Amino acid sequence: MTRFAVGLGQLGWAISHWWNRKDQFEWFSSYLSDRQLVEPTRILLGITCGTASLVPWVILLDAGGPENVLQRYAALASGVIGVGMTVMWLLLPWPSATRSRSWVVVADLSILLGCLAQIHHVGAVAGCAVFGLVSGYIAFFHGARMLAVHIGFSLVVACLLSVLLMRADTASLSTVVIGIIQAAAVGIAIPVATQFMLEVLASDAAASEMDTLTGVLNRRGLERALERLTAMDRQNSHGLAVMVADLDNFKEINDHYGHRYGDRVLAEIAARLRVAVGVGGVVARIGGDEFVIADSLRFNDPVRLANTVLLTISTVSDPPVTASVGVVHFTGVIPTNKSLMSTVLFTDLADAAMYEAKRAGGNTVRTRGHNYGAPSPAPVVRPTTIRPGARGTA
Repeated sequence: MTRFAVGLGQLGWAISHWWNRKDQFEWFSSYLSDRQLVEPTRILLGITCGTASLVPWVILLDAGGPENVLQRYAALASGVIGVGMTVMWLLLPWPSATRSRSWVVVADLSILLGCLAQIHHVGAVAGCAVFGLVSGYIAFFHGARMLAVHIGFSLVVACLLSVLLMRADTASLSTVVIGIIQAAAVGIAIPVATQFMLEVLASDAAASEMDTLTGVLNRRGLERALERLTAMDRQNSHGLAVMVADLDNFKEINDHYGHRYGDRVLAEIAARLRVAVGVGGVVARIGGDEFVIADSLRFNDPVRLANTVLLTISTVSDPPVTASVGVVHFTGVIPTNKSLMSTVLFTDLADAAMYEAKRAGGNTVRTRGHNYGAPSPAPVVRPTTIRPGARGTA
């Protein structure tokens, strides 16, 4: 009995902790972005939506499909909404937290309409299991309270459909009860367990790869992110830019306004750099006021990216904080046995370029190039000076 009482107490604490968790959309989106998993996730979500949206179209085409006009309209509306949600994931950029929550509401409406299209069949209750897909999405991207509202809605829909089926004498009690149990198991147990797992995952990620002050990667996380970034395109067909940004006058900010204000400035810089780089790039804090930014040059060039970093940092605080930025433009095939962190990234190229920018007075950029296919290991040096608002070429 003692063990049971202790277990109940621990379960109560865990449920309370889970219930008070904040919406995790921004955190989990950042987690995916740091691991170059945003685009694969978006495609998988689009495929899932597209597959689920086939159900109402099949219902419409089935000879034994909807029995009246309202049911046919419900199936048609469900199918059209499903196609629209599929297009959103496949063609539009990664959503904001608000658009994500709106997607959940629309998805629930689409599933409800699909179930109503089968109102006189057992498939109406079985279709409630599709709510489990939305539950899984909420479990990863949003908080416990949104999940609870969604689960409550799906259970109400399942119960109402069951009552209608029983009144119409089109299903036995045991069939309806089994359908509700299946829908509840998929829609409740799995997503709740997933959110508990994510709680552990978030803690481990914060401890091992994330900088706790700014929420971006630390040095260990940066190394793994660069390995993933290069492994995705080992031929380096578009080139890769890696830059070190060291804040110029940050000590004055700390001395004059205090370390708490300085910490807020660092956190704000990190957040804005993430937005500036986008979902495909990498942002890390590897020292007190030193950041590393890396991105493939498929849609960018090193000079433009560096100028964006300068402008982003200089608009964060008042008085403004500026940065000295060293950029390395990697070309050529990256060897499989080479690590950007352990070879030329900091010691020979990016750090050296950054210190050149620092000696030039700060608030400027020095760029260097490194071709992995060059016969000589010596880097090709191409210094460039940039000021915010200025334009240049690499």
